[in-house]
Amino acid sequence: MTKQPESKLSTAIMKKWRTYGVFCYKVHGGEFQMAGIPDISGVYQGLSVWCETKMPGNKTSLVQDVRINQLRKAGAHVVVAYSVADATELIQHLESLARMNVTCATGDCLYTTLKELTN
Repeated sequence: MTKQPESKLSTAIMKKWRTYGVFCYKVHGGEFQMAGIPDISGVYQGLSVWCETKMPGNKTSLVQDVRINQLRKAGAHVVVAYSVADATELIQHLESLARMNVTCATGDCLYTTLKELTN
């Protein structure tokens, strides 16, 4: 069975995130999974990181927007990624904050990609 483009993107993102030391896994949807949960869940330097993968031109659904907002309010760092570079920006951002000794454990340093702001 051939992987769908979004699945290929998720695999590539996880491969890249792991080079930064992120522990991450693919969240598989189904009848026992809460609707709207992002595609990738991970932990980076003690921080909860999530990634919703989308192909260019696609947008998140209303239920995905609700879950992303709930995760952010709970202190998680979430990115909607249209490319590996988009997802990597989140980790690089958190890495740069760590180098500056800025603490983001409670979600006060929310990160949004430029694409999210313009969609």
